[in-house]
Amino acid sequence: MEKTTLELETVTPLFIAGADQRNIENEGLRAPSLRGLLRWWFRAIMGGIVSTEDLRELESKIFGSTDQKSSVKILSTTKSQPSEISIPSDLRYLWFSIHMQKRKNQRLQCYLPKTKFKITLSSDDEDNLKITLGCLWTLIYLGGAGARMRRGAGSLRINNVSGKIPYTFIFTGNTSTDAKEFIEKNLAEIFGDFKEYAGEKYNPQTNPNFAVLSKNHAKMSLIQQPLDTWESALRRIGDKYRSFRRGKRLEYRYTFGLPIVTHPVFKNLRQSSPLLIGVMDLNGKYAIRLVKFYTSIHPDFSSKLRFLRQNLNDFDNIVAKNKELGEIEIELPEIIYRR
Repeated sequence: MEKTTLELETVTPLFIAGADQRNIENEGLRAPSLRGLLRWWFRAIMGGIVSTEDLRELESKIFGSTDQKSSVKILSTTKSQPSEISIPSDLRYLWFSIHMQKRKNQRLQCYLPKTKFKITLSSDDEDNLKITLGCLWTLIYLGGAGARMRRGAGSLRINNVSGKIPYTFIFTGNTSTDAKEFIEKNLAEIFGDFKEYAGEKYNPQTNPNFAVLSKNHAKMSLIQQPLDTWESALRRIGDKYRSFRRGKRLEYRYTFGLPIVTHPVFKNLRQSSPLLIGVMDLNGKYAIRLVKFYTSIHPDFSSKLRFLRQNLNDFDNIVAKNKELGEIEIELPEIIYRR
């Protein structure tokens, strides 16, 4: 059996709980939660390569379904305990739902930055393990884990890896340019492996209705000017995001995620945000990472995708033109099938 073990470390607070939301002592980054995140990133990448029907088949082959077991085992452990935290006032807009829990006298605990987790992936199928490791790489370097991970919480880094390693998991650079090159190089290898795994099933979807990480359906960038702390990095992008979103008419704010608690209709709808704000540790400084999905929108608003793209691009332009921020675009690999 092939096996790879990785030591993860939290870059920003990780808000996460188990089945009993009132009691998260030592729940850690649970294997079921981690498996769900890996499935999400599998769909995001493979969704730009194969049809929806083939996507379901390939996903089940690796991660399991009601008819078959997963071919990849996941073990997650930590020696740390969660701690209480007070949300800084200037981060309450980004982490409003966490702050609301505190106001309702609910427990507000998290795994603090620099908390370590050990993740072990194992499988009898070498190809399935490689694809799963590709999903884990994207989860760490493009996303995060736990509540408000789309707004900078739950960002992660890798400290150590042992076992068979198909990609470069440890980032050793110090600048946003180093990070850009690191991400592009690994994504090119991951996308190549996903395409090879799909084989003859290659059949890209023209109009997917879920988040797809492809050149036609997403855009990624890094803030050019890193800062000394993760708090200051999030504070700077959070201020720009708050000003931009509040400048939009209420009926168009759905493009950044639902619910909108102050709207009579939108407060009852659910939709994950198409904008992922994350924090990347540059080994001494911290850079903001932005991932924008142009196809992730509530089914009720599928006819208004143009507003989603327009709003994401407008926010992009504000970030790029701001002297305190600046932006470096990360090129997504282009997958072309040649017979």
